[in-house]
Amino acid sequence: MVVLLEQEPPTYESALAIAAGLAPHTIFPSDCMSPLPHPDLLPNAPRTYRFGVHQGVDFRCFSLGRSAVAALDGRVVLIVGDYQDPAPNDRDELLEIAGDLEATPPFTLLTLYGNFVVIDHGVFPYIGHVVTVYAHLHEVDPGVGVGQTIRAGQRIGDIGNRGTHAAANGDFYDDPHLHWELHINNQYLGAGLTAEQTREVYTTLFSESLG
Repeated sequence: MVVLLEQEPPTYESALAIAAGLAPHTIFPSDCMSPLPHPDLLPNAPRTYRFGVHQGVDFRCFSLGRSAVAALDGRVVLIVGDYQDPAPNDRDELLEIAGDLEATPPFTLLTLYGNFVVIDHGVFPYIGHVVTVYAHLHEVDPGVGVGQTIRAGQRIGDIGNRGTHAAANGDFYDDPHLHWELHINNQYLGAGLTAEQTREVYTTLFSESLG
């Protein structure tokens, strides 16, 4: 049996090295607005409504009909494609528990993803085990299945806002965006870094996409 031990977050320097190592393999997971100039759309931004910090990158789209695509080659390991948004009062009660704990319980966080897909990209030498998450999808493409090999740029589904406050109130058109996470050895890339350091890490990660 393999036991995964908790690890210290990478330093700024090691996070930059990881981003540089993955850059040749990584593309933007959507063609929506670039989040890189906006610290509130990047990891480590405060999320006071759930007493936590952002673990991903938000690609804001402003309208439905935009596609989420795989950022790297990999294999689909988890799909939630039939998500039902909770009633507003139920959602508020879940967030009240986060307030009592002053942290977001991990399974509560999953309820806030809406429809989502998880892709395992395997182990990269000198980097580690790489996994990405694509959340708030309006719909997952029916052709995407668990266990399926998927290529960078391959469509995953329609970007939406499922799992958000607006969707819980029945508005599926307000602020559609792709919430995208990159995890290295079970920690999101850039954990614990400053806003400027985080921006530099993700700018490096997407440097090949930026040209």
